[in-house]
Amino acid sequence: MQNVYPSIAISGIGSVTVTIIHALYQNKVPFKILCRNTDRFQSLSKTPIRFQGPKGKKISINLQNHLTIAKETKEKFDYIIIGCKNQNLNEYIEETKSFLTPTGKWILIQNGIPELQFESYKNKIIGGVVGWNTQAVSDGLYYQSNVGSLILGESSGKKPNPVWNQILPPHLPVILTDQLTGFRWHKLAINAIINGLAASKRQSLGELFLNYTSRKEALETVTEIKQIIETLNIEEKVVPGSFPIRKLGDGKGALPRWICHLILIILGLKYFRIRTSMVQDLDNGRKTEIDYINGEVVKMGKVLGIPVPKNEWIVSKVKEWTEQQG
Repeated sequence: MQNVYPSIAISGIGSVTVTIIHALYQNKVPFKILCRNTDRFQSLSKTPIRFQGPKGKKISINLQNHLTIAKETKEKFDYIIIGCKNQNLNEYIEETKSFLTPTGKWILIQNGIPELQFESYKNKIIGGVVGWNTQAVSDGLYYQSNVGSLILGESSGKKPNPVWNQILPPHLPVILTDQLTGFRWHKLAINAIINGLAASKRQSLGELFLNYTSRKEALETVTEIKQIIETLNIEEKVVPGSFPIRKLGDGKGALPRWICHLILIILGLKYFRIRTSMVQDLDNGRKTEIDYINGEVVKMGKVLGIPVPKNEWIVSKVKEWTEQQG
């Protein structure tokens, strides 16, 4: 008997959505890519996506039969995965809302806590916390450097439909949760150092974590976020393959400082050449998501009356780099 899957569309092609596309493609799950213009449609029609997974296997993904021009589509979808940057999220939501079925939902896979931008759509949003790293390397190949899960949780606090356990695994493990906020804040803390702090210094993870002063700053950054998480009474949920913020940040439950430094050194050695997405944005003169990562910490710190000077400095420095580039 043939599997009956929900209808799935993807709006916005990037490193994260390509990894999801790879899993859908391998599992022969039907999906559509909503192209915003004919140029995008034609370029994706002519050039297959090349993807390499963490086990080294390369695959060419021909998207020709999966493409549709958004403004011309008459289809409705049960799920639309939104793959744009945070700063463009409102625009993508508005463009795609007419393509959802009456019970359809968006899946937001952005960094930070994007659900906070759309309280009025709370019952129509699933948050997706990404637990892997995929980068577009110099020859156009998308390279996924580590095995990681996609953590899905309803913005309303429920677990999503279990059908996702059939749609993406084994190529992309899935965790369904009713504790989305705990995962979101954990990932935000990780991004605050590997994206925000690394971008403030415009360094690879090796350059960042093999420097004592930078490691010290990383631990100060997560300590500020740990204080916010504890004040909000959020139970931290650790993304598989990551490390608990409650143990890295100072205070209750913290590991000895030398162990924390050792953990960061090991990360620096393992991912020595990785320039994370925000560093790449600065490298290529693109606007960053700093307001939605460390900036989210600064905003919440002001609400709660908690000083977050290190996160404030990171936001200021990244914006300084952006202004210098014009």
